[in-house]
Amino acid sequence: MPGAERAEIYFIAAMMGLILILCVVACYFFFKTYRKEMREKEERLAQKRAEKVEVPE
Repeated sequence: MPGAERAEIYFIAAMMGLILILCVVACYFFFKTYRKEMREKEERLAQKRAEKVEVPE
């Protein structure tokens, strides 16, 4: 079949592009969630510190 080599190269390139896009999207959501969780953790720690200071026993 004429052009089969070229079609195979296009197919492989398209699949690699799709994989790269999926990896970028997955990393974006991972870091977005990570930042949110770290911000919430800092808020919890700050709240615990404030509670300790308010109620000395």
